[in-house]
Amino acid sequence: MPSRSRLCLIGSILALSACGIKPSQTAPNRTLGTIITRDQIEESGARTMWDAITRLVRFAQFQESGLGSPQGVRRRGSSSVLLDEDMPIYIDRVRVINIQLLTSLLARHIERIQVLSGLEATTYFGTNSGDGVILIYTIDPTG
Repeated sequence: MPSRSRLCLIGSILALSACGIKPSQTAPNRTLGTIITRDQIEESGARTMWDAITRLVRFAQFQESGLGSPQGVRRRGSSSVLLDEDMPIYIDRVRVINIQLLTSLLARHIERIQVLSGLEATTYFGTNSGDGVILIYTIDPTG
């Protein structure tokens, strides 16, 4: 039987799909970009998916409200003035629109995190990904 967290994740993905948000059709090669393994996530002590990416993704700047609530994710360093968007985050190929969702999903459900550079990301996710993309892959409960 799936855990409550897994059901929450599945429910969130279904809700996003019902709003017209569809998974990316193609997935990048597993060796592209920077790969953060499940072991690294466990060693970091991260409890939520937000904790995991803020502790382990080195190429991004994470913005939080005064209360510690996620507000945005930007690429570190200089960027084009025309690209004034957050780095997209995907969970199992479904784009996360409300990043506050990441604070309610457990890090122990992450199989790996893949961080693509802008050049790599635009190949798979289009020009709105010019600052890069964070891809979170969850553990397959079926084995």
